[in-house]
Amino acid sequence: MKRFSFVLLLAGLLAPGFILAQDTAYKALRAVGTKRGEKALNQVTSLVGKLGRPQPVDWRVMLDDPTARGGVRELDIVSGQISSERTPAQPAATALPPIDLTKLNLDSDGAFQMAEREAKRNQVGFDSVNYRLVVDGASREPVWTLELYDYEQRPVGTVRIAAGTGTLLGASNWVPEGRVARSQRPPAESDAQVLNEPPPPPEDVRPPAANTASDYHDGNYASSDNQSDDQGGGSLSEHANRFGASVLQFGQNVAHRTTRIFQTVGGWFQEKFTGRNTIDPKHGQDDDEYSGEPDYSHDSYSKPVTPGPPAGE
Repeated sequence: MKRFSFVLLLAGLLAPGFILAQDTAYKALRAVGTKRGEKALNQVTSLVGKLGRPQPVDWRVMLDDPTARGGVRELDIVSGQISSERTPAQPAATALPPIDLTKLNLDSDGAFQMAEREAKRNQVGFDSVNYRLVVDGASREPVWTLELYDYEQRPVGTVRIAAGTGTLLGASNWVPEGRVARSQRPPAESDAQVLNEPPPPPEDVRPPAANTASDYHDGNYASSDNQSDDQGGGSLSEHANRFGASVLQFGQNVAHRTTRIFQTVGGWFQEKFTGRNTIDPKHGQDDDEYSGEPDYSHDSYSKPVTPGPPAGE
């Protein structure tokens, strides 16, 4: 019997509702009124809840309290109890007017249902909701702002609802599933988070259009008239032929010059030891085939002319 009672107690302690009670905004405000009285309720300037699934575990209530340091008092409400209290010297938020709670006719669960309906209508899936209740600057009426996030905490939509009438004031910033912009993703804090990130969605990338033979003959590679032949126009095959001919000519020149060097050296040694030079084919001639000057030694018309005596002498 004792063992059975222990099992029931353990099951109750492990129940999600027992560990993390998700209270609505009304219950959080009721806890403030119970612990601090009606005066504190008249000082409420904002009500914020984050990571609601669908309701947040922690509601933060901001009070306009002149007796507090910095003029603001923050209360965290968890499971119907004030879990923590702070009086920041420099509040992050600007001064907001108190909310007239008598005009509050829409609880946070009703606001969630409206936001969920709008998300479905816009084909947007979400994982959690951030709630914020403040007085609208223009209408002076309380307004719910619900920000929707996906499972990676990327914003996928925003819904604004009048807390007094339940009227939908606006729905924007929708990001349908599969089109969440990577630029909206918060930066990873560690290498492990980077490795655990899901791969980006496939994008519609089109390959470049293939060029046809006519594209090349239409002058895509044509050069201007003042360019050299190496940079001239023509098809790709002509460019390749010219390049191959240049490489072949260069190789032939190198081979010819190397052969001439060996013939000259061999002829020199032959002449030293035998007195004859039959190896060097141009023995006794000037070898300057790259000078560009023509050889006039065997030209009968290139011999010097000796002037004769003048006529009549």
